[in-house]
Amino acid sequence: MPTVVVSGRVDEDVKVRADAVIRAAGSSVARVINDVWRSIADSGELPSAPELSSKQSKKRAAFESFMEWFDGLPPQNETVARMTDDEILAGRLDDYA
Repeated sequence: MPTVVVSGRVDEDVKVRADAVIRAAGSSVARVINDVWRSIADSGELPSAPELSSKQSKKRAAFESFMEWFDGLPPQNETVARMTDDEILAGRLDDYA
């Protein structure tokens, strides 16, 4: 039977962690993808993702809260962003002189 290439994108961290689990199980990414797609084709349903544990949910909520705060910060001052630590320190010292 002819085969085709299936591609997609995932976060790099997710890929690294998933690769480790897949290798530890003695499988391959290609085999996992093949098994998942075959399961979808045979069952007509998407596999369900496991529920996040309470600890994972709290971590995700904390991260999302941080990102909301971070996204609300004003844009950085480009002049200061290009300064070295020494230049910033010298400027601060001048403020106190």
